[in-house]
Amino acid sequence: MNQPTSGAPAPPRRVRLKPWLVAQVNSCQYPGLQWVNGEKKFFYIPWRHATRHGPSQDGDNTIFKAWATETGKYTEGVDEADPAKWKANLRCALNKSRDFRLIYDGPRDMPPQPYKIYEVCSNGPAPAESQPAEDYAVGAGEEEEEEEEEKQCRLAPPW
Repeated sequence: MNQPTSGAPAPPRRVRLKPWLVAQVNSCQYPGLQWVNGEKKFFYIPWRHATRHGPSQDGDNTIFKAWATETGKYTEGVDEADPAKWKANLRCALNKSRDFRLIYDGPRDMPPQPYKIYEVCSNGPAPAESQPAEDYAVGAGEEEEEEEEEKQCRLAPPW
């Protein structure tokens, strides 16, 4: 009997952060989001401050927006864009997770490319390191393309 009415928004999906985020880093889809090392244990994430760099710097293609969309906290065309809230939500998810550890929080002055470095920890459940989660598995024929994308990510170091 406790089913939502047809006009009510669906509740946010429970999404496992680790497999989702590892898949995003592997995808090279978001500018600056990339692995720092070949073992894929540390990743670099651009962390621009909107008031210092202007909203046009972040654009629409950010990992923060993607996380908000994935978790149901933001729906394009329905919800008002709130990049600061998106960033806070991902930061809180990363801080709360036992699967990630903040390694470097970027320089405290006003650098041209502020960033953070996180470690993907192996404690706790780790489906993403041995096999991708079902939702993020590589399809047939995509393995070679994914390897090429990973090479492209590694070519340009973030610093």
